[in-house]
Amino acid sequence: MNLILGSSSPSRKAVLEEMGMVFSVISPDIDERAIRRDDPRELVRAIAQAKMDAVLEQVTGQAVIICSDQVMVVDGEVREKPASKEEAYAFIATYASTPQVATSATVVCNTANGKRVYAIEEVAVTFDPIPQENIETFVESGEAFHFAGGLAADHPLFRPYVHIDGELEALMGLPLKKTLEMLEEVQAT
Repeated sequence: MNLILGSSSPSRKAVLEEMGMVFSVISPDIDERAIRRDDPRELVRAIAQAKMDAVLEQVTGQAVIICSDQVMVVDGEVREKPASKEEAYAFIATYASTPQVATSATVVCNTANGKRVYAIEEVAVTFDPIPQENIETFVESGEAFHFAGGLAADHPLFRPYVHIDGELEALMGLPLKKTLEMLEEVQAT
């Protein structure tokens, strides 16, 4: 059966590739900022479900689809992808002094049997001070606009300064263990 990643995230693609999965990509075309919830867990769940609905409209035939969404939560503030360089710099400036929590929702659906499951994962992240030149290189390249909170903790510019309490893949936006469990669950008869 076809496996589809409903995401244009390079990190999520990398997780599936590291798992040895063969898959195609369909980018969901939704306005994530139009979906609002006060609770970060509910926000990512609602966005991931909306992404799944958008991808399902584009799929014909039998497939297993994976969609996900992630926000960073810092001192109770939800941080999505930054809207500007200034916002990216402001987000990153706080990371060495304030822990953050990567909150992700993953949705997996099997079009053949209609099974659809979701899970929420949270990963605590702290940072040592990050060299300003690393931050500038990342933000000025435009990469910051692709990541919740404006920073890719697994990026070579940041990886030496990151401390994770949880699974790296979950921090990258697609929890490895939970995704494998969900894939098994939707394919079970």
